[in-house]
Amino acid sequence: MEKVGQDRFPSAPQSQSGARSVDVYFPEATWFDYYTGYKVPSAWRGTYATVDAPLNKIPLYIRGGYILPEQAPATTTTKSRLNPFGLIIALNEQGEASGSLFWDDGDSIDTIENENYFLAKYTYSAGNLKTEILKNGYRGADSLRYNKITVLGLKLKPHGVTLNGRAIHRDAFSYELNGKLILRISAPLTQPLNIAFH
Repeated sequence: MEKVGQDRFPSAPQSQSGARSVDVYFPEATWFDYYTGYKVPSAWRGTYATVDAPLNKIPLYIRGGYILPEQAPATTTTKSRLNPFGLIIALNEQGEASGSLFWDDGDSIDTIENENYFLAKYTYSAGNLKTEILKNGYRGADSLRYNKITVLGLKLKPHGVTLNGRAIHRDAFSYELNGKLILRISAPLTQPLNIAFH
């Protein structure tokens, strides 16, 4: 059995040949299935739970309270670094989350000392996502964009969404009954991203 500490996303490696399920330890917190957005049953908190582990999918869970940047893969690292970013906002019981994104050229040494990096801090609270650009020193980030915001654990479907003060058309977001909202946007990575869910 694999005991996962306070990790943001426990994954459950298969340790027995041919196994189709694994026992996963879920620390006391809100957890979401990475693939579906469903909240893990509260009865699993602080204990082991047996979860499906088919050969074609690693069981992966996200801890509530965190914001995780994501980027679509490509055939090479060079190509994938050009893909748009998304954010997964996994809410805790208080409806809050936070996270950050550090981005540099991926090759150079001393990017921090040379201040050649991009750093953003994300905070979600009271239905609002706020972005603070802490450092915008890497020009390679200028051409990158956000294309998708996923929120997990919403208690109610929002009536409307605004991006940097402008209303987003209803066709740009979808809401599932499990509390998962997907918002399709196009916004520059290097500019503040402020989203309000009403």
